[in-house]
Amino acid sequence: MEKIIKKIETLPLFRGIEGQSLASLFEGIQYYEKHYAKGSALILQGMPYKALYIITEGKCFGQMSGASGKILKIEDFEAPYALAGPLLFADDNRIPVTLWAKTDVDLLIFKKEDLLSLCHKNKQFMVNLINDMANKFTFISSKLMYLQFKSLEDKILYYLSRQVADSSGWIKLKQSIQELSTLFGVERPSLSRALSRMEDDGVIEKAGKKIRISE
Repeated sequence: MEKIIKKIETLPLFRGIEGQSLASLFEGIQYYEKHYAKGSALILQGMPYKALYIITEGKCFGQMSGASGKILKIEDFEAPYALAGPLLFADDNRIPVTLWAKTDVDLLIFKKEDLLSLCHKNKQFMVNLINDMANKFTFISSKLMYLQFKSLEDKILYYLSRQVADSSGWIKLKQSIQELSTLFGVERPSLSRALSRMEDDGVIEKAGKKIRISE
């Protein structure tokens, strides 16, 4: 259990619960460990999501298949990461994507009943779980908002317009390029190229980790 704790103690789910307290939290709680080889499916689109999957090692990604047969890559996930928490408590808990192992992946799995037992045992864990689910819902809502824009450049400008700038108009980005590419629904290289084009065209200015819309 000590090895597992070292892998998951940085997760938002366990914020404020450290060391021996985290080990005590798991006493009497059933959990499962599972290994998936690179290229295998962790869970298939449309299947009920009955347990919380926590990636403790490796990377995976979500992929959605439409009625027309078109396949859309949704998001990358890297350890440590708790997958689809809000869906676990939904009336219709069928997962909307297939989760694929991008590398070899190790999972820590808690059934819904055991997750609720953790909430009863520790109030901080319950608060963390609710907060984590709320943040994931907010992220999905933001991602849906960006679907209304046709071009990546428009998505970037909309994002920048909603950030807090200093007196000179400079914005210190809170998210990494990888996080922003996930939010916009594009690959990281595509976002980097778009930012370079916008800078070359004089639409934006960049200085290190700061950026601003040109006047």
